[in-house]
Amino acid sequence: MEFATGALGTLLPKLGELLLDEYNLQKGLKKGIKDLMDELLVIQAALLKVSDVPLDQLDPLVKIWANDVRELSFAIEDSLDSFMVRVEGLEPTKPHTFFGFIKKGCKKVTKLKIRHEIANDIKDVKIQVKEVKERFDRYKDVISDASVATKVDPRLLTLYNKVSNLVGIDEAVDELTKRLYKSDDVAQQILKTISVVGFGGLGKTTLVKATYDNLKKEFDCGVFVIVGRNPDMKKVLRDILHELDKQKNITESKMDERQLIDQLQEFLANKRYLIVIDDIWDVSTWEIIKCALVDSNSGSRVITTTRIHEVAKKVGGVYNIKPLSDDNSKKLFHSRIFGDEGTSLDDHSDEISDNFFRKCGGVPLAIITLASLLVSKPRDVWCKVFDSIGFGQEDNEAIHNTRQILSFSYYDLPYHLKTCLLHLSGYPEDYFILKNRVIWKWVAEGFIPMDQKISAFELGQSYYNDLINRSMIQSIEQDSIGMIDGCRVHDIVLDLIRTLSSEVNFVTTQDKVQYNTCSPSTSIIARRLAIHGGSVEHMDMGHVRSFNAICSVDLVLPPLLSFKVLRVLVLENCDFPVGGCHLDHLVKLVQLRYLGMMGTPVTELPSDIGHHLKFLQTLNMEGTCIKELPSSIGELTKLMCMRASEGTRMMGRIGKLTSLEELELRHVDKSPDLTTELGKLTQLRVLKICFDEMDESAHRALVKSLCNLLRMQTLEIWFEQDESVQVDGWEEWAPPSELRQLSLSGIILPRRPSWMESSCLPHISYLWFEVEELEAQDLAILGRLKSLRFLYLADENEDTLSYTVGSHEFQNLTYLQANIAIVCAEGALLMLEELTCYASVGNDVGLAGNMPFLKDVCYSLNCYGCSGKEVDGTEVALRQAAETHPNRPKLKICRFLEEYMCDDSDDENDS
Repeated sequence: MEFATGALGTLLPKLGELLLDEYNLQKGLKKGIKDLMDELLVIQAALLKVSDVPLDQLDPLVKIWANDVRELSFAIEDSLDSFMVRVEGLEPTKPHTFFGFIKKGCKKVTKLKIRHEIANDIKDVKIQVKEVKERFDRYKDVISDASVATKVDPRLLTLYNKVSNLVGIDEAVDELTKRLYKSDDVAQQILKTISVVGFGGLGKTTLVKATYDNLKKEFDCGVFVIVGRNPDMKKVLRDILHELDKQKNITESKMDERQLIDQLQEFLANKRYLIVIDDIWDVSTWEIIKCALVDSNSGSRVITTTRIHEVAKKVGGVYNIKPLSDDNSKKLFHSRIFGDEGTSLDDHSDEISDNFFRKCGGVPLAIITLASLLVSKPRDVWCKVFDSIGFGQEDNEAIHNTRQILSFSYYDLPYHLKTCLLHLSGYPEDYFILKNRVIWKWVAEGFIPMDQKISAFELGQSYYNDLINRSMIQSIEQDSIGMIDGCRVHDIVLDLIRTLSSEVNFVTTQDKVQYNTCSPSTSIIARRLAIHGGSVEHMDMGHVRSFNAICSVDLVLPPLLSFKVLRVLVLENCDFPVGGCHLDHLVKLVQLRYLGMMGTPVTELPSDIGHHLKFLQTLNMEGTCIKELPSSIGELTKLMCMRASEGTRMMGRIGKLTSLEELELRHVDKSPDLTTELGKLTQLRVLKICFDEMDESAHRALVKSLCNLLRMQTLEIWFEQDESVQVDGWEEWAPPSELRQLSLSGIILPRRPSWMESSCLPHISYLWFEVEELEAQDLAILGRLKSLRFLYLADENEDTLSYTVGSHEFQNLTYLQANIAIVCAEGALLMLEELTCYASVGNDVGLAGNMPFLKDVCYSLNCYGCSGKEVDGTEVALRQAAETHPNRPKLKICRFLEEYMCDDSDDENDS
């Protein structure tokens, strides 16, 4: 919750650590620290209260006070961290020699000096905290009244739009209406609920209002009620009852929720009703409203809208509202700029407007906002507007209303999610943010508590999923099986969080157009820098805790010695001029928690990195030019994630890295100790490792080590030999129940291991393996893996197995590659998108009409012993099946063993 309380969330536990006996502080100093903690706890509570108030409603004096307190908390933590590093770095040495005895004595003197310094610092801090506390006392009345101001909800205007002014609404209304009535005659008589879900600005309210207006005449009664955040449920129920029965004498103000529900049930009994509940924010609100809904078998319908997917699932049928098509986006854009004139843009302007459409992503609110920004500007400045950050920095009512609508979602977030969302403001527009990378950054930044029952990463993963559930970020899977998982932040959301981030000095962003989101106040110190272009040569790095350079070209990295308190260093997809990147003083960044150099041409790491960066948690070197990792990395005992890609060899031992949760190494030292030491890394959830070669004893040692890794969720092992070799021993492995991805490449198992079945692998979604011999029974067992989405299967048997997939097998499979003949029975492989397999010449593969989502299919035809006519006929049949398939998949056909085909002339002679 750093956005709200600065560094207080991590500072207070550290002050608590100082009270432990290991620091040997005097009683007077301990009391001073305890008093300081008490004062800071009060300030933390006040800051949390302030953070709940929208910034545009916050008194300027309170805003100044809150920013000052946050800045003070950072300064205190920086000083405290420096003290703790200096003390922990002075471990006494055993005085085996006279010089060792002298060294130990000098360290004792140094520790006393450091403790004296921290005592003086604590006194100074208490004076500063007392000053801000007195300032708070002067302003607390203002704080308590800060949320009194009320404004008209800009969403109210959407309820009174004329249908003729709505663009692209007809198709969505028709689709939603079909969903409401899509059922047989019996099912149409029961109560049906549908929830329209999507983030703010997509037009949910507009859609359901238009649908309601179209359908309400078909029902005995109807009501359209807006709920909103933090609703008064008695008022909501009264509004529903009043709108349904306007003739009723309203005395419900004295009724409680139960009595109002009874009244509603009594009124709705034996009636066919249409009810729209707009803008639900939590499940409990829906559960209360649901109690009042009577199912009288009359065909009543209920529509809700929400921004939260979990709420939509609880309501019933989920309707994900779609962005506008390009044509409708253009139509809306033109209508907002030219009114009803029907004027079209010239060719040059159309090209510019297309850029705006891509920026808006089909979101009506974004299109309307940008159009309102451009309507008063000459076309020759449109390009400049497009190049500006977000949706413009000028005072524009449409922009203000857009931010206000989206801010409802932001202020509904708990503190920890607000912090994580604001952190995303440091990424470039439209940037694909990999899930694992950003979560490890959250851990390094201190946004994720480390003392919970589950690991910090898994807790961060729940934060990430919550942001998706609340429609604040857009989940993106870059392949059909979800192996590359990440998200994007829509431009209008990015504009909002950059604005908010600037207000509280959370992230200072500098992008390629030299726009800086730092607050105009010259007293603000940059704590977190995001660089997407431009120069940073004249910026003060002394207080920077996080330096993120992403997609920067010709960036000259500031001298590392200029960073005094750096915790996060990210150089992602950056290009440096000659001499522009120096890591010589990297080991001086003793506070560093995260070091990421993904896709950046860094060539080497300091040899003594492991002896100095004792707090390092994440080391990511994917896509670098580093040839060899120093052996000292084996001393990074706090390391939780290490990734190195092809071309980087790991040297040295790894047995001390017992905090590791993720490990990816493409080349490792051939030392036999490595396979044994892997068994010591019991916290591993992800292991991706490539061996050049391995003898039988080392292979068995590897399997034995894997038996200790009970938290494993992803296991990928490659053996880069000239050809796959047969190995045994995997039958002895008992895979963890949480295993989700398993890949064994470059080795051939004698048979399918007995543990490769549904009871042992209930969550497996990705499976890659090769076997000496495969039987039909093995396919039937694999077909019962309910979560399986990806299957690569290689059968080394020369006799090609043919298998017909039944409708009950592989129900969630989206990718299948196997060197066996696959026949699809009717109703089978309903989710399959990509298929690579063998096809038997002259046989029907079951392609026509089956596998409705199929996009790509590759068949290999075994031509051995077949005539040319038979092979040609099979190809024609396959192509015709693909042409008539509802999804028109791309088809590729390969012939093998063509040299062993029968001569067609022999057939003719026989006849």
